[in-house]
Amino acid sequence: MLVVTNSINVKTGFGQEIAQRFAEAKGVQEIEGFVRMEVWHEAKEGAEAEELKVSTVWEDEEAFKRWTSSESFRQSHGQGRNENILGASLNKYELLISHKK
Repeated sequence: MLVVTNSINVKTGFGQEIAQRFAEAKGVQEIEGFVRMEVWHEAKEGAEAEELKVSTVWEDEEAFKRWTSSESFRQSHGQGRNENILGASLNKYELLISHKK
C-alpha cells in the first residue's frame, strides 16, 4: 500500500476555495489500483498561510505511476498556476503497519 501526499501551502483565507478543486475526482478513481483520495485542511489562527494535504492511497507504486502517466492526470494538472498557492511538496509513504477497529 502506498500513500502519496501533496502538501500545498496557500494564502490565508483561500484553503477551502482551493480544496474545492478536488471535490470532483477527475478520473483518478478510474485508475486500476486507486484506493481513495482525502483532502485535509489546516488553518491555524494568526498563521501566514493555510495548508492542504491531498492524500491518495494506492495498492502499489505501479498504480500511482499509471495515474501520473495518464491523460486524466495531464488534464487535471494543466490548469496553470494559481496566485493563491504559495508552494507544494510531494511525499510518498509505504504502509508498514495498520490497525483497524
